[in-house]
Amino acid sequence: MPFLTTAIDRRHVLKAGAASLAAASIPGALRAQSAGDAVLFTIADLHSPYARLPAILARLRQARAGTDVPMALLINGDVFERGNVVALRSDAEADWAFLRAAAAEMPVILNLGNHETAIMDDMTDVVARAREMGVQVVSNLVDTRTGDYFAEPGHRLTLGDIDIALLGLATTNAFVYREEVRDTLGFADPAEFALEALPELVTEADLVVVMSHAGVTPDKAVLGALPAGAVIQGGHDHLSFEMTPQDALYFHGASWGTLLGRIDLTRATGTVRASYTAEDIPAGSGDADLAALIAAQMEAHLTAEDREVLARIPQTLDLHASILVAAEAVRQAAQADLAMLSHTTFGAPLSEGPLTRYDLDAFIRFGGGISVTEISGADLTTILSRTNQFAAASLDARTGDYMHVAEVDLDPDAIYRLAMNSWPASNQETYLGTDGLTFQEVEGLELKEVVMRHLASG
Repeated sequence: MPFLTTAIDRRHVLKAGAASLAAASIPGALRAQSAGDAVLFTIADLHSPYARLPAILARLRQARAGTDVPMALLINGDVFERGNVVALRSDAEADWAFLRAAAAEMPVILNLGNHETAIMDDMTDVVARAREMGVQVVSNLVDTRTGDYFAEPGHRLTLGDIDIALLGLATTNAFVYREEVRDTLGFADPAEFALEALPELVTEADLVVVMSHAGVTPDKAVLGALPAGAVIQGGHDHLSFEMTPQDALYFHGASWGTLLGRIDLTRATGTVRASYTAEDIPAGSGDADLAALIAAQMEAHLTAEDREVLARIPQTLDLHASILVAAEAVRQAAQADLAMLSHTTFGAPLSEGPLTRYDLDAFIRFGGGISVTEISGADLTTILSRTNQFAAASLDARTGDYMHVAEVDLDPDAIYRLAMNSWPASNQETYLGTDGLTFQEVEGLELKEVVMRHLASG
């Protein structure tokens, strides 16, 4: 069977700085006038995005300047990333500095995610440190050592004359938390917890906002527990979308600081209406003090090996296009007809310029083997129907975990050699929707090494 060819859609090629220029062209006064009665900024799954943290902080400060509209920032989990060696070696000094600076501008509420213990080994210590930074923490995670919540699940936030009931939900998959902390974590079914907690929490509230780090599939059940007009800020799955199922505003705001969401709250005829927009955050620039701190941390903690330039990236790509580059590298190395890769294996997208080993680790979070199987075109078509869920048009089409793959034309009667990273191959029911494929790991192939060689070759 001849190799299938792939191409990157031009829509996924980003012009560096275009988003920032567009934002800068809007006068501050005009931005203030267009705001509602209150504003909630939203972000999730940061994962120590040092290339973008200064820009996020600058956006928040720009929004605060010249307006008295009350604002708050909702961070829906996973502030930290253990794979970022600078964060690990510095005890996340830059991440904490970001939280402290943001909390000095507006109220900051953090819902605990599964990566909050990426740097610290005890969730109790994380909560205490966050509070020292001026951050309000919410979560329904229970400390099994005491039987108490690590932080109160609910919080009432008042912005101007708008009273907001907040509820934090955590993912219940123990495996996605670090092994060192799993025994200390107690979980509750998100939908059942919301159904029980919300009636008391929402009393006399103008708006209900659920910060859910549970993922798309549990969120579908949570929707049934919400009053009309509620908001769900999703996370964990690294998706980007906005929908209005069951009279609720439901959105996910991507990952690694690539998007900053904004909910404008407007009081009208006795109710509070919420509208969501999101702004692309390009790498580079931003708050000078935070950028200088990050640069100093890199100087102090990056080794010569970390700084080694492995390749030069010709153009800035969004995350999907970046993953397709990696998938093509895997396809060629495995001598396959098609390759697909799991979504949260990847973090920061590729940016134009030199790619260091440190940058590669930010792009490919988890290495591992490459596995292959033989599959009919008909069966492969079924699997492809649940890939690339970042572009899914309906909530029903979203399953949480999914694969990135190039668009291809298939012959249903042909047999194809399919390659992928070994993690989804060993969890095919979750990622592929089937358990009937027999995979073999390709000897001598490792994901990061394969992609690195491909990028270095130009």
